[in-house]
Amino acid sequence: MVFSSPTFLFLFLPLTLLAYLMVPLAWRNTCLLLASIVFYVWGAGGHVFVLLYVALVSFYGARMAGRAQERDKAPGLQIAGLIALVLVPIVLYKYLPPVTQFVASTAWPGAPQIHWALPLGISFFTFHAISYVVDVGRGGLTPERSSRDYLLYLFLFPHQIAGPIVRYSEIAGELKDSREVTLGNATYGLTRFAWGLTKKAYIADSAGVVANAAFATPESSFNSATAWIGALAYAIQIYFDFSGYSDMAIGLAAIFGFRFPENFRSPYTAIGPADFWRRWHMTLSRWFRDYVYIPLGGNRHGVRREYAALIITFLFTSLWHGATWGFLVWGGLHSLALLAERVTGRHRSTPGRLLMAVRRAAMAIFVVFSWVPFRAPTLTGAVGVWQAMTGFSGGTPSPDVYITLTPWNLIALGLGISVFLLPRNATGFQLIHGGYSSSRQFRYPLAAITAPVLLVVAVISVLWLDFSPFLYFQF
Repeated sequence: MVFSSPTFLFLFLPLTLLAYLMVPLAWRNTCLLLASIVFYVWGAGGHVFVLLYVALVSFYGARMAGRAQERDKAPGLQIAGLIALVLVPIVLYKYLPPVTQFVASTAWPGAPQIHWALPLGISFFTFHAISYVVDVGRGGLTPERSSRDYLLYLFLFPHQIAGPIVRYSEIAGELKDSREVTLGNATYGLTRFAWGLTKKAYIADSAGVVANAAFATPESSFNSATAWIGALAYAIQIYFDFSGYSDMAIGLAAIFGFRFPENFRSPYTAIGPADFWRRWHMTLSRWFRDYVYIPLGGNRHGVRREYAALIITFLFTSLWHGATWGFLVWGGLHSLALLAERVTGRHRSTPGRLLMAVRRAAMAIFVVFSWVPFRAPTLTGAVGVWQAMTGFSGGTPSPDVYITLTPWNLIALGLGISVFLLPRNATGFQLIHGGYSSSRQFRYPLAAITAPVLLVVAVISVLWLDFSPFLYFQF
């Protein structure tokens, strides 16, 4: 069950909201927790016990670390052991299978290989638990005493599958306060959800049809037009798919009285790699900055230590997405770009208007290029796409791609390309409805007009187009 499925839209969400409104305030956390467990079991079945393992280890382990701090004992080793225990499922499910496959194909032909399904959202809920454990170990967070509230933090269905990565401290107060479904929260949440659903169901899925056709084109039919259309379509797909999910998660959370952090801020308008990572998947970038880059020394111990910390951080970022050569190459390209920017000092410069336009265009081209190994089924396939993109061979798109360029899909691609031209400090939603930090910025009359329109377009897309799971579910 996903946010863009009819089951969620017409069954799960209405029933959950109705039950949430009917139960007493004191029972709302329990109601939402039960609904979140049903949501996960519906999509992942028995893998819910993996999530329960992570939850129980991090909850009770953090309480033990908190008691050690009360006795003035440093819980450093205890926290390290807890992190190792929390990482057990992700290592077994996500990284052990590709290791066994690599060994069987190289050093030990015929060796047994492990193949099993990856629990949905395993990277996200693992990182949620680690952030909680580390924050308690650092003394900046008091261990939660209510197992129900902590389980709700991890299981909360808007973010449990694909983020954003919400730290416990960011919603601790809302877990304890008596949340009410206000008109303001509900209006904002519904509009934000409709915005995200439209991005996913119409733009991302339509672009995905084109990208899939391009990357599946036989080598004999591959040319520059096919390569560029495919790469650009995938850049549009992954942004609107993931940012659309984040919009829906933030909107759903707002309906139930939670405020989630923003996860995207016009990343395709970035003027450099550092600027891009301050705008793309911002909660993940901050997670790696605070829990990997800074503990490794950051920029406080000379340039060599800084560069080493940067490379190691992006190695972990690549591995977070998956233990494949494509992800490693993608992360390597971004780490090299960041290193080049640090060496030249461009990350500190403030370009003029003309130079900013040039740097925006250059960064946009780099991002489109770097997504290719992220999407290509093999590294050899990615090299083939790059060769076609830089070869400037003539010809029209391949027949398989050409038939996907319907008016419906062309409009979606046109809307997708517009994100490269947005003002740098505003998202599309903010341009229409203002921010969420102040109720005075949210335009209720405009929301009342656009929310139904967006919902109609999104629902038509959901019912008309083929089912397409969110891309980041695989992580």
